[in-house]
Amino acid sequence: MNISQDLVNNLVAHPSEGLNVEIKRWIDPTSSEGIAKIAKGAIALRNRNGGYFVVGFDDDTLLPDQRNSPSDVRRTFHVDVIQGIISKYASIPFEVQVAFAVRAEQEFPVIVVPTGTTVPVACKKDLKDTNGKLLLREDGIYFRTLRSNGTPSSSLAKASDWRDIIEICFENREADIGRFLRRHLGGETALSGMISAIQPGPTTLEERARQLLSEVEQHRDEALKEAGLDKKVHELGSWSVLLVMTPPREPRGTDADFLNTIATANPQYTGWPVWLDSRGFTEKSSRPRRKKQAWEALIANPGRGFSSHFDYYRMDPKGVFYLWRALQDDMTEKVEPRTALDPALMLYRIIETIAVGLSFAKALKYHEDATLGFLFKWTGLKGRTLESWANRAVFISDGREAYDDVVEAYVEIPATTPLSAIAPYVDHATQELFTVFDGFRYPVKVIEDRVQRLLARKL
Repeated sequence: MNISQDLVNNLVAHPSEGLNVEIKRWIDPTSSEGIAKIAKGAIALRNRNGGYFVVGFDDDTLLPDQRNSPSDVRRTFHVDVIQGIISKYASIPFEVQVAFAVRAEQEFPVIVVPTGTTVPVACKKDLKDTNGKLLLREDGIYFRTLRSNGTPSSSLAKASDWRDIIEICFENREADIGRFLRRHLGGETALSGMISAIQPGPTTLEERARQLLSEVEQHRDEALKEAGLDKKVHELGSWSVLLVMTPPREPRGTDADFLNTIATANPQYTGWPVWLDSRGFTEKSSRPRRKKQAWEALIANPGRGFSSHFDYYRMDPKGVFYLWRALQDDMTEKVEPRTALDPALMLYRIIETIAVGLSFAKALKYHEDATLGFLFKWTGLKGRTLESWANRAVFISDGREAYDDVVEAYVEIPATTPLSAIAPYVDHATQELFTVFDGFRYPVKVIEDRVQRLLARKL
């Protein structure tokens, strides 16, 4: 299991609790209470199909816990210590890893729980404290779930959780369905033909998406102008996506409930996830604000380097989500701005966007007949060449240059689509973009592999 240090760094720099991320104050892994928190949290994350257990932060304020930090963090949270707890209390042992990141000269541990559970993991023995209080229950199935107020917690699974648990296990058992179809239905061409046959043509949903795109782009331009960044945009290429869910959803609960639901539903597959929760950011200007019946945020730190980001997002509780982001290729020191596009990076972003959109639809309790329309848009492509600058081991033939400056692609996906089956839709969404570069196209087999890697957080 590979761990992305960039992801760990961002989890510590911008902690945000969700269904796949648990945050706790400093824990003593040798005490009964500490052992119980680690075992319960890890089992709950495993049953939620993996995630991250971040230690050393107040789970209410999301600020570093200033008390009780161990003198030697790496020794206290050594992987052998944590793995020993898992092996002792998990009915089906699973391998975990421990990564570390520094914030304000303090090191923080992140316990990484892998994906891939096909059978629910239970606690195999009781654990009590010195007063006889039961901390862990034998045969208890712990699960990351939402409380009534929309905040996530690790607790014993209830009847309402079992559908999610069963779906997670089923999807992991069926994760190789794309490979199975390719082997038995004649390979890449036959599989692509099947998807093309079921892919709908222009529909009312697509027309609605294109109409909404111009509206949200106006909101984006207003936010950029207000921040004095409207001229900066012209120096950078960008990619954006408008996600429209149908039928339109009538907002339920409060605005805070909506933000909590969306934040906790985001699986955070990458260190800087799409539609990230910026409510806990130090910079007040980066936090979401309610404007014109939707939530929007502008996260602007344009530059060239690890900490450089340039995002705008807008989320409407009726089921409309928009994200605009400057191309990472123009915000790195590894290549000159406006000269390259790393196809692997963009492929991962498209996979992540579709996967997160499906998670949002599920969290918002859309009906099984619901459909998700994704309208992708890329700008500033003209004159760029494909270059694997983020990972030089990935080979892309030289000289593939783009002559079009703007590209759009639209794809519709049923809300009930399993995450393990999104590769053909990703292929459809990327064709318009990559063929601009002298007809380049990723083989479906490669796309399927990248889907599985991202869902397993093995970037």
